[in-house]
Amino acid sequence: MKRYNSLLIAFMLLAVQLSFAQSKPKVWIYTDMSDKSIPGKNHMNTVNDPDDISAMAGYLLMANEFNTLGIIVASTHRNEHKTTANQADWANNYFGKAYKQEVKKLNKQIGGYPRKIKFTESCVKATAEKYETGKLYKSLTNYSTVQSLYNLLLKEKDTINVLCWGTVTEPAILVNYCIGLGRTDLLKKLKFIAHWTNSPLHQGTPEHPEHVANCREDAAACAYMKEQALNGVIQYYELGAIGQHGIVSGAPKGEEYYYQFKPSALGKIFAEGKYVQNSVDHSDAATYWVLLQKWGVSLADVKPDGTNTAEIEKANEDKFKQWSKAIHDELLRRSQFAGK
Repeated sequence: MKRYNSLLIAFMLLAVQLSFAQSKPKVWIYTDMSDKSIPGKNHMNTVNDPDDISAMAGYLLMANEFNTLGIIVASTHRNEHKTTANQADWANNYFGKAYKQEVKKLNKQIGGYPRKIKFTESCVKATAEKYETGKLYKSLTNYSTVQSLYNLLLKEKDTINVLCWGTVTEPAILVNYCIGLGRTDLLKKLKFIAHWTNSPLHQGTPEHPEHVANCREDAAACAYMKEQALNGVIQYYELGAIGQHGIVSGAPKGEEYYYQFKPSALGKIFAEGKYVQNSVDHSDAATYWVLLQKWGVSLADVKPDGTNTAEIEKANEDKFKQWSKAIHDELLRRSQFAGK
């Protein structure tokens, strides 16, 4: 009888764990992130803005909250990247070592973290290819990281949240390909969540909210995605600049606060990835905080049709600003567990 009860309890615990794992948002990330030691012409003298480095470190500290299906790095159009080393190798070394060093401690203190996280280099990094308006993408042979997401769509039953931290070239190719195949049913499994591909308040204007950096990076891809969202073919959640002007602007200020992160390898990457104006710029993190539904803003506060009014953006910006201290304190709590 005791053996039966022990087996029953073990089975029930396993069932609870499986249920919890299935309830985690499934995430696929497209980021323009790359090694910030590669020189470039942006305002940080790097080839890509290093804010995604801090955002990624924050994501890894929160990784037990998500089911991570894929992370595509260097999804960007910088010509300087044509001759650079494989950026997946850089990311797997830079982040992978830190994560491996601390995941056991995080699992002991919090639990639910995957044993390892894998990064893959984008198929457009070396070519700097942009989306071609009017083209029918009949094959994904030359788009390995688009093909990977398509393959997932064929077998996944649950929603996949595609976080767009920069250009939307690869998502646009995927959507075009599925429409061409007559498989718009597959697109119903996706939620595209984009950081700052329009804003009537910041960079953009009410008349031209698309006049922002992430949209200009590949304007044709951005326009195509917004068109398909308006037509109801895809779900595209446009966050605007609420990460930058909510989470980042509302953050604690000063080196004393961020120094507390640095005993942790992941915390150190977070604090030093892009430290400017007395705080950390990790604005793309808004795309994953909205999935958790309890940190000020959720997807219910954003339209799924790719639009973003000034009123909605301002309201969500203010909510994130109010919750920013709590968000940063949660990251700090986790980094302190990791650094013990």
